[in-house]
Amino acid sequence: MNDFKAIPKVIGTKQTLKQVAHGKARKVVLAMDADEPIKKEVLEACRKADIPVYSVKSKHDLGKSCGIERPAAVVTLLKED
Repeated sequence: MNDFKAIPKVIGTKQTLKQVAHGKARKVVLAMDADEPIKKEVLEACRKADIPVYSVKSKHDLGKSCGIERPAAVVTLLKED
């Protein structure tokens, strides 16, 4: 899994949906063990906005790759300004 610590990003469902809606998301990384309603909402928003979604196995691994000590269901990599 990639290391996302130094990449401009937001972590979490609410922040992801906000960045997708505002056109600031470059790509989204979604943990496959996230709750089904979260996965469905994020996938639908990204489909509508034509943003690629990449899958990883676990929330724990995704959080760790972002440099946080908590699981992360979804991470959004932001467009460069």
